[in-house]
Amino acid sequence: MPIEFITSIISALSILTGSLVGAFCSWKISRKMHVEKIREEYKIIKENRKYEDTYRAKAVCNNANVIRLDISTALFQSIRSLQNESEEKKYLYILPVNRKYSEAVASLSDKYTLKELSAIYQLYGIIEKVNRDINAWTLGDNESYEKVKTGFTSILYKIYGDECTKILKINPDEVCYEDLYKNDYIKTSYKELLCKLDELCLVENLL
Repeated sequence: MPIEFITSIISALSILTGSLVGAFCSWKISRKMHVEKIREEYKIIKENRKYEDTYRAKAVCNNANVIRLDISTALFQSIRSLQNESEEKKYLYILPVNRKYSEAVASLSDKYTLKELSAIYQLYGIIEKVNRDINAWTLGDNESYEKVKTGFTSILYKIYGDECTKILKINPDEVCYEDLYKNDYIKTSYKELLCKLDELCLVENLL
């Protein structure tokens, strides 16, 4: 066999081998880069999802705190107002309520049943009615004053039922908010509702 032919075959095989090795190396590098890209994309998606979950949890937490503050204020102020035996009746204070409370309550729709959400809305309805009566009251108008006191009683009755007179025996300056619902006077439905609300007020309970 002519040496030139053998040399040509060897050269062709060398070129072919080099091309195959080069193609394999390119494939390996390309595959590695593709895998790394997928890992980075997955990492970004995972971080974005974590951020979104944290953001949603904080939003729920903030709204739960808004509702808890409104309810806490309404309870303490109702108790103080009904315990006031002053014949002069010189003061009445509006019950502070977040203007966007309906949005706050709606944001908890996946945390509460419809019945529980309705119970929260009903309580807000009573609070708003009391505030309207307070706004209509003027100093010396005892009839309107008694109407407001009836509203305060309605707030307590809504949560404590027939036991609402017993909660009036506590000293609101010596108890904390938890004492207002972790007791034997409160209705079971509201006790569960307010306990759940406390849990929602902590971000770590939502993640």
